[in-house]
Amino acid sequence: MDAFTPKPDADPYEFIHENLDSVPHLEALILFWNSRPVGWTCDELASRLYIPSELVNGVIRDLVRLQLVQEQPGPPTRYSYSPRSDEQNELMRVVDDAYRRDLVRISTMLHSKASSPVREFARAFRFRKEKDQ
Repeated sequence: MDAFTPKPDADPYEFIHENLDSVPHLEALILFWNSRPVGWTCDELASRLYIPSELVNGVIRDLVRLQLVQEQPGPPTRYSYSPRSDEQNELMRVVDDAYRRDLVRISTMLHSKASSPVREFARAFRFRKEKDQ
């Protein structure tokens, strides 16, 4: 996952497919979006998403890399939605709406993606190709 820059009129399904690796990624992002500007600790997020803290750490790391979530230092460290543009905020609104309307389709789409290690391997080559150009 590399930093995401939304395009005007971005398709929420394309955004989800191209940028999010799993249902927990999407649900965490939607939780951050709907609770903005409130920050969440890893443990709070794990409890809310019903997944282990170790998985939450990876989800947060990926969302930070996309620059959709930002770290709020302090004890304890919290994370929150990072609004970078009106286009990003509009995309998040339509992603949230799409997930509410089309939960099964979107969940199936995410579950059918290649495994995370396979995607990471492919990303390494994509990053290198972009860097070489």
